[in-house]
Amino acid sequence: MRVAIAGKGGSGKTTISGTLARLLAQSGRQVVAVDADTNPNLATTLGLQPDRAKEIVSLPRTLLKREQQPDGSMTSTFLRDPLQVLDEYGTQAPDGVRLVVMGAVGHGGAG
Repeated sequence: MRVAIAGKGGSGKTTISGTLARLLAQSGRQVVAVDADTNPNLATTLGLQPDRAKEIVSLPRTLLKREQQPDGSMTSTFLRDPLQVLDEYGTQAPDGVRLVVMGAVGHGGAG
């Protein structure tokens, strides 16, 4: 099963996502929670201490190869086995939830 939660800012997406992930894991499911917010806070909602949450390394963009197709669309391909990526970048959270952070802003750039 895959569940994605999206909506406007301040609508409780992180709280709902964290609660749902923990409940599913407590019921025996294998859960991988992906925090794709540019200001990731799912770790603390999952029960990780704030100091540990700050240490989580976000997935690097170099894990994907993006190519423009002849029709103008873009495709993305994993350059590594996703299970290896999960082993390397995933963080174990309470209740057996595995957390991966992507999309965090690493540094300011020109714009």
